[in-house]
Amino acid sequence: MQRILEHTKILKIATPPIFKHSHISMLTEAGIDLATIMEKVGHEDMKTTMKI
Repeated sequence: MQRILEHTKILKIATPPIFKHSHISMLTEAGIDLATIMEKVGHEDMKTTMKI
């Protein structure tokens, strides 16, 4: 992960969960339905996805 970040302009500490949360936010903004998002990210409980 650190090696990849060295080739970007990302200044904050980036971890896999940050990218997962960003992905979920972008899917939501794109109008993807909750069931599809949950399936993509492996959440079984809607509450987990909704927290993000």
